[in-house]
Amino acid sequence: MRCFARFLLPRLLTGFLLLGCGPGQLPTVRAQAAPAVLVRTKQGPVQGTREANLCVFRGIPYAQAPVGALRFRPPQPLPRWKSPRAASTFGPRATQAGGPTGVQGQEDCLYLNVWAPAWPATHKPPLRPVVVWVHGGAFTGGSGAENDTWTFAAQDSIVAVSLNYRLGSLGFLQLPAGLGPRYAQSGNCGLLDAVAALHWVQRNIRAFGGDPRRVTVMGESAGAKLVGALLATPAAKGLFQRVILESGAVQAIRDTATAGAVSRQLRRALPPATDLLTAPAEELVRAQQTFASGAGGLQVFGPVLDGRTIPQPPLRYLRRARPRPVLLGTNRDEAGLFTGPGSAIAEPNEAALQLVFGQNGPQVWQAYQRARQQQPDLEAWNRTLTDYLYRLATYRLADSLAAAGTPVWLYRFDGPGGAQRPVHAQELAYVWNAPAGSSAAAPVAAPASAPRQAADAGLAAAMHAHWARFIKTGQPGSDWPAYHPATRQALIFGPTTAPASVADFYQDAAFPTQAYRR
Repeated sequence: MRCFARFLLPRLLTGFLLLGCGPGQLPTVRAQAAPAVLVRTKQGPVQGTREANLCVFRGIPYAQAPVGALRFRPPQPLPRWKSPRAASTFGPRATQAGGPTGVQGQEDCLYLNVWAPAWPATHKPPLRPVVVWVHGGAFTGGSGAENDTWTFAAQDSIVAVSLNYRLGSLGFLQLPAGLGPRYAQSGNCGLLDAVAALHWVQRNIRAFGGDPRRVTVMGESAGAKLVGALLATPAAKGLFQRVILESGAVQAIRDTATAGAVSRQLRRALPPATDLLTAPAEELVRAQQTFASGAGGLQVFGPVLDGRTIPQPPLRYLRRARPRPVLLGTNRDEAGLFTGPGSAIAEPNEAALQLVFGQNGPQVWQAYQRARQQQPDLEAWNRTLTDYLYRLATYRLADSLAAAGTPVWLYRFDGPGGAQRPVHAQELAYVWNAPAGSSAAAPVAAPASAPRQAADAGLAAAMHAHWARFIKTGQPGSDWPAYHPATRQALIFGPTTAPASVADFYQDAAFPTQAYRR
């Protein structure tokens, strides 16, 4: 299908003029309105905009709005439309805490965004690799608008996609079986939203110049945990070929006992007569905030091992799954983001571990007691939290995948050094390597020498190049050795970037794969 790029002439003139959209071609004069770009999807035509060297489409629906009778149910296919649908602004974020009233977003949230390298209006776009970004936010916050994945389109000729999915109680609440089979997968609505978005990519991405046979799914934090759950979801089979997991693995998949306990806790936080199927979404979010906010909300919500959407424990399932190249890793001081002043876990606190890990809390406390025999208390505390929140799950998944024959590349982000600690999410600016002053709402085509958002431009260029190479080829580069459990080689991104055997490799065989248990 063809992309027809048009822009309105000044008001003194009438009609339309075709605009060349070749990669790297920038308009010498900025029009008052961004040039329009029309693409025909399987559901109907969508009209985006030409921005810098990109064709950009924001707020494309990929499923029906999950409202009314569709609340707590799997995403449903969209009806078709005939007239061009505007795709110039981001769709609403999923309902979540925040904003002036304490709750923001909408239940009508199933939208995605596409940033594609521009192509000539008179030609079919060439097929390019695709990266699909899944945002983080503890499964209770965030949106597909808050990322700079577009840089892979602007700098590397990769088609970039980001998506929204249902969050918190509206996306991951396991309802009682008595409500009937329509709600049997309610605890995995957010996961099934991602599956639906990937189906949309398979059906439509060719129209944007993307190759559906070269799709990489990439996430960070809760986004990486959701991608990890996709690896264990049969319904996602064949929808992507490569995986990038930043600070997350399969540790967020909850058993039905834990999911049921969270559901009952939500009910206790609501007035007794509340009907979950019809209550205002804002009321549900305010109720969940009473027990799933701050550090205590890091691991409460997530996908559910319900026997249907996720049929088996993830590591067992992956031992027999089709191998797909996986790039994954963590930041050296992940927990530093959550242990600042005022946090419930700012200092060693056994009771707070119950909030973060549930029934697993005592095991984490014992690990801290062992660590403090060799390190100062706060250093041991932060190290222990980093291990049990992120590192243990990542290394365990790397071991399991590599043992099953999956090509795996492991990294650790140490940062540029100096005062900036490599805490949770710190690597994102380096992976994206976005120009200073740019954003998903205002992409910029800038030369490699232009100032970047990351503090160390050289380190950002190196990380971004490895990620782009992996998205394109399934391998991050010859300087990055594949991971094997026997050698535990990883690429350390720091003041000096080089492969090394991971000295801080941490395993605790007695600790469950599921990080939070009730």
